[in-house]
Amino acid sequence: MRILDAATVNRLLDDAAVLGSIRELFTIQAGDGAVGYGRIDMSHPRGWLRSLPGYIVPKDVLGFKVLNMTRAVGMRYTIYVHRLSTGELIGIVDGLEVTNLRTGAVSAVATDHLAIRDVEVAAIVGTGPVARGQLQALELVRPAAETRVYARTPENRTAFVTEMGGLTSGRLVSSASLDEAIDGATMVTLASKATSPLLFAGHLRPGMHVNSVGPASLDRMEVDPGAFDSFVRVVCDSVDLVFDEAGDAHQAVAAHGWDQGRASELSDVVTGKANGRLDDEEITLFKSVGTGVQDLIVASHLLELAEAVGIGEVVTDVNAVKPSGSPLPFSRP
Repeated sequence: MRILDAATVNRLLDDAAVLGSIRELFTIQAGDGAVGYGRIDMSHPRGWLRSLPGYIVPKDVLGFKVLNMTRAVGMRYTIYVHRLSTGELIGIVDGLEVTNLRTGAVSAVATDHLAIRDVEVAAIVGTGPVARGQLQALELVRPAAETRVYARTPENRTAFVTEMGGLTSGRLVSSASLDEAIDGATMVTLASKATSPLLFAGHLRPGMHVNSVGPASLDRMEVDPGAFDSFVRVVCDSVDLVFDEAGDAHQAVAAHGWDQGRASELSDVVTGKANGRLDDEEITLFKSVGTGVQDLIVASHLLELAEAVGIGEVVTDVNAVKPSGSPLPFSRP
């Protein structure tokens, strides 16, 4: 069993390889029974814990990611990768940067099918680690001549532009307001922690594609729930999870009567079972809340790379097996 700490993960991660893994996942996911995933949430006195279990049959992968939030401390992410065929634990991977980059890669896969081909102006709302991952991945599929950055804090905008400016082929500029950032943009990415809508129907223009990756709980929303009718196409990484967990999507159905059946799975779009963009005038939306299999496929790739080059800490005898049909190893009086 191999352990990859944050420094090792950062050494191995490659934006293009992460994008390739995520593309492969959504192709696999279109097959019946090939992929499964779930969610388990638990609150505790100092915060909460979420487990994202999943399996990918063709990759022989089973496992889960654990998100652990402790108030006044922050978030921790850990990915446990097992071999599906044997149950053996093959690796534990620090999940912080994996989460940021795979979230961006999922949006990039969707954007490749939903955005117009030539993007002159893009906008990104948010300047945290997730926004950084979005920008890095989108650069691989829709590099924009100009990307405008908006966050409420001017210092955060300036720091983001300074840090990320060298990683984009076009101009990266700070915008003083949301309206300024979005005006004229044909690709808008929302990666915020907003608890009230940022994007309204009045912001939408023909040809615009929107990625919304911030809301993963019912108390958060980025898109006005009343604006869902303005989108010709709504695509999700998991339709059921998005409409159960993302506050704006949930309210679009619960409060505005939007038909959830109109939404498509990204896996169906990738494999041609559902339509992506059909013309340059469509207004499209991609919403994502993330699934454990997205982390697992990237983490399993990193473990393969680490084994090939001989890095990471190798530990034995931490996942002993009780053979099937064997008696209990001890008895209670």
